[in-house]
Amino acid sequence: MNPLTRILIAGSGGVGSYVGAQLIRHTDASVSLLARGKHLEAIRERGLSIEEDRERYTVTPAHAVSNPGALGVFDLIFVTVKATSLKDTLKLISKNISDKTVIIPLLNGVGHAEHIRQYYPEATVLDGHIYILSNITAPGTVRKRGNVFRLVWGSEQAIDPEIIRALTALFDAAGLRHKHSNTITLDSWRKYLFISAFASLTAYYDKPMDAIADEHTEALTALLYEITAVAQAKEIPLTEEHITAALTQAVRVAPGARTSLQLDIEQGKPAEVEALCGYIVQEGERLGIATPEMERIYKRLSPN
Repeated sequence: MNPLTRILIAGSGGVGSYVGAQLIRHTDASVSLLARGKHLEAIRERGLSIEEDRERYTVTPAHAVSNPGALGVFDLIFVTVKATSLKDTLKLISKNISDKTVIIPLLNGVGHAEHIRQYYPEATVLDGHIYILSNITAPGTVRKRGNVFRLVWGSEQAIDPEIIRALTALFDAAGLRHKHSNTITLDSWRKYLFISAFASLTAYYDKPMDAIADEHTEALTALLYEITAVAQAKEIPLTEEHITAALTQAVRVAPGARTSLQLDIEQGKPAEVEALCGYIVQEGERLGIATPEMERIYKRLSPN
């Protein structure tokens, strides 16, 4: 029996809802969802609906709550909120964590695992990131577009082999394409390289990802080089090869796909401008790396 039987999805937006739905649909785990507002109300009343290109299905979580404190300790917690809500969410789940709990953050940005370890040193905190195009389209409903999905997880610290086996079995059972990585910091920066550049430019120009790749190639390339330079200054071994891979990946995105940063700004929601844009500007200043393209975008997008 898999020891990871009680699972909390701490943040049921586009990412968390999809991961949670697959776990509910395909495994015997007891999966609870942390949500809020009308989305929470709809899940409680009608369940959580997922719309994919070829099918739609509805799942019912074990619990759907705005505060999980009364639910007790969980074996596995996915932190899938936006970076703007991370601090508040970590406080909210304080009663759900023991020294047996495994925590995996799946947020935009980098460095979240280390931040969580400072809050909960007793837990096993892995690092992780996800490739997916999904968002809430109506309360209780999430739309996932295309075939893009990959969950990358791991740690450069020692992990109990039993935890690795349990997570592998869980993701396999749920049908979630995944990779256990021993070089998770580099892998996370590879993802960050892509999403930071595209999120920044889609929000700045208010155009979908494929239009950015076609019409703003020069700006896209400039951002990729700036992010890579900052990473290298932090001793993260991003290279020209990773820039080329990001540009290649750019031509494969689904037509019309927009980033969460772009959507949040359009809808007047809290946006991850600091995690996806400001971080590069600030780290560039700290490390003496010029980031003029990102600075230009950051000045436009920053609410401050």
